[in-house]
Amino acid sequence: MKTKGDSFYIYGKKPVEEQLMRNPANVMRLFISDAISKKEGGFQELRKFAKDHSIPINPVTRNKIQDYVGDVNDQGVIALLRQPEYIDFDEWFVTIDVDALPGVIVLDHIEDVHNFGALLRTAAAAGIAGVIVSKDRQAPINGTVYKTSAGAVGTIPVVRVSNISQVIEKLKENKFWVAAVDMDEQAVGNTDLWSQEFDTPMAFVLGAEGKGISQKTREHADFVISIPMEKNIESLNVSVAGAVVMYEWKRQISAIKREM
Repeated sequence: MKTKGDSFYIYGKKPVEEQLMRNPANVMRLFISDAISKKEGGFQELRKFAKDHSIPINPVTRNKIQDYVGDVNDQGVIALLRQPEYIDFDEWFVTIDVDALPGVIVLDHIEDVHNFGALLRTAAAAGIAGVIVSKDRQAPINGTVYKTSAGAVGTIPVVRVSNISQVIEKLKENKFWVAAVDMDEQAVGNTDLWSQEFDTPMAFVLGAEGKGISQKTREHADFVISIPMEKNIESLNVSVAGAVVMYEWKRQISAIKREM
């Protein structure tokens, strides 16, 4: 995905529509295929919304769109967005109500943009309070992340930090329990996800594709949980594993809150 200074492109009718509805101030310009522009009724709702928010619209050739975003399913429309700002940890943490038993996701160097986008989408849907990422060896927020997250970027805080281990310790100092998610259910010390109770503020650490959680990060966690699997399946994609863990957490927290 090509970037342009402090901005980047997103593509496809649905992601562009969602960005216009949720955060039109972040949209710098729309580009619509001239072939579609000539059609009666071509993207009229998008056009009206852009006009209402004084967002310029450029008709461009199909080749020009490909120059901007590559050979993707752009559906004839792309938008140039300002680069979103990450949130500082301390600024974010003052907004957290620890007594509400929040859940947080910590990504230990997730470098695949599709996994990053999918995790953001699930985190937003599950009611996660924030996603903490590292400044180094971490997939950036770009057009592919927007597309994969189905517009969830901007609906959930993304907190960028210099040192994952230090942040884990800060969370622990503030009543959070930290669980490292490991795919190896046979590993010594691992706890079965279904056997673990989540009745405190929780932070779940998810590791990089293939490598998993680093040993240093694992040592800072309070405990390690794994997802039971059958038929000799060794592991799940990190975004799938994250979804399973987040929704087990959500299930348990929802039950606790109903009893409060």
